[in-house]
Amino acid sequence: MNFDALDVQHLHAQTFRTIDLFLLKSIWSDVLPLGSYRVIDYGELDLELTKPQLLQLRWIDLTLPIGIYSNEKLVFLYNSYHRKLYTEKVVSIELAGHDVSFLDFLLAHSQTFHDPDSYSLKMEDMYGVSPDSQWREFGLPEVKAPAAFIADLLIALGVTSFQVVLSKNKLLSDFESWAKRTGSDHAIESSGKWTWSKTYKVSCDVSRQPEQAVHQLVSLLEHDEEWEGIRFLIPTETETVSLFIGGDLTQGYGYGVFQYKHPGEVVSNEI
Repeated sequence: MNFDALDVQHLHAQTFRTIDLFLLKSIWSDVLPLGSYRVIDYGELDLELTKPQLLQLRWIDLTLPIGIYSNEKLVFLYNSYHRKLYTEKVVSIELAGHDVSFLDFLLAHSQTFHDPDSYSLKMEDMYGVSPDSQWREFGLPEVKAPAAFIADLLIALGVTSFQVVLSKNKLLSDFESWAKRTGSDHAIESSGKWTWSKTYKVSCDVSRQPEQAVHQLVSLLEHDEEWEGIRFLIPTETETVSLFIGGDLTQGYGYGVFQYKHPGEVVSNEI
């Protein structure tokens, strides 16, 4: 079934930040009358259930959309891709104040990283990343202006800080000038015995910077460094996820690599 082709315009829509199976089942209990239903995730799940059986469900993959049909009519839809809830009856939902789970969306839309060993070992050593980390890959589109695209991507994903390891060069002084001009909190740690052999680990908080300042920073990084060596940090409700950018975006070979500490079951909705 083509999920994108579903006609849900006649249904009420409510945007929300977080949801779990327990909350969904409480909504089903309120909005669905007694009867038989078809429950599908437009992937592998396709069940015929009565309402009591529906309320006894123990697990559903909430990274996928969940549709509930009655007599072939869509009566309930949880749209995990666009974070919307559709029901025939308007419902009031009490939700936590933190952002929607980033990891479940990541797991649903990414694939296994194509070069996990050499890359992950390098980043684990460079940034002190946990050796138990999970690595997933996203393809990025071909773009004419990578700096502008990446700046917009960082803002959309809620990046709050970044880290980069570099030698003492023009980028370090350019970065310090940018940080001073924007008033951004930052730290620079040096390692190496001799001046010519020193490397610098730069950390910077960009959470309070306007879009223009982020664009300026990304332009500096793009000019002097390879994207794959820069670690962008995205806080979620369970941990901080790292994003690394790699490949050639101008040729359509760009990709994003996400690193997170816990295995996939952290986003399990089993009760």
